[in-house]
Amino acid sequence: MSILSRTRTRRALLWAAVTAAWVGVLALVPSSISMGQDAKKDAAAPAPAPAAAAPAAVEKAAAPAVPEAPKAQRSMLQWAIDASGPIGFFLVALSIYFTALVIRLFMEFRLSEAVPPALIEKLEAAIKDKKFQDAYDACRDDNSFLAKVVRTGIANLPNGRAEAKEAMNETSNEVVITMEGRISYLATIGTLGPMIGLVGTIWGMIESFQTIANAAGSQPRPDEVARGISTALFITLEGVSLSVPAIFFYAMFRNRIAQMALEATKVADRTIGAFYQAAKAPATKAANPA
Repeated sequence: MSILSRTRTRRALLWAAVTAAWVGVLALVPSSISMGQDAKKDAAAPAPAPAAAAPAAVEKAAAPAVPEAPKAQRSMLQWAIDASGPIGFFLVALSIYFTALVIRLFMEFRLSEAVPPALIEKLEAAIKDKKFQDAYDACRDDNSFLAKVVRTGIANLPNGRAEAKEAMNETSNEVVITMEGRISYLATIGTLGPMIGLVGTIWGMIESFQTIANAAGSQPRPDEVARGISTALFITLEGVSLSVPAIFFYAMFRNRIAQMALEATKVADRTIGAFYQAAKAPATKAANPA
């Protein structure tokens, strides 16, 4: 499979995962909106006009006691959506981006992608047949970690093996810096998660204290106070739940980059050494004929 077709396949899988996640989020939005509209309708419903005191008392005494219907219990998911608000939706969008980024890094940051076995076989065959141009062409057509390092080493090999090795080390450092820059977004998400959770905590506590302050000396309703506390707790939970895996995957991919760099550098040094010996062998035989 060519590099272009593999790249298209990866992008298709990545967009499929992101689309599926967004569909799940959008499926939850109507339920939260309908819950908010029902609550507003209940609050806006006018109170019935009071009847005369005496007939009402007689009817109340004559009518049998009717038990009140229990309130419908909300599920934990509905409660979380209602309490999180816009900050929660922002965290959901950030988690979708985080999931897509992790999937993409898993597909690209692999040892088989950094050091392709097919490229190693081509290089070994070129060294055996002393076809140095074929080896350079094979590295030029590849975009892997090993190909970039070996390509630089072959280009600088006429200046000496020490110069070629130094150039390969510089190329390896550049590739590593580029790869670490791509995983730095995971560290950013890991840092932002608790901060966004802290914002939600402060906002929820402000809502709760505002409810208590607006009670004007009377007893505040417990459900209204609990709504602000729920907002604070749910957003804090969501922020921390996003931060912990982000920090974990950042450390994991950083170790994987170090492993790929070590393996690619080792194979590249061995390949350049074999190239140097193969290029030096004819000159040695011509200087010392049997």
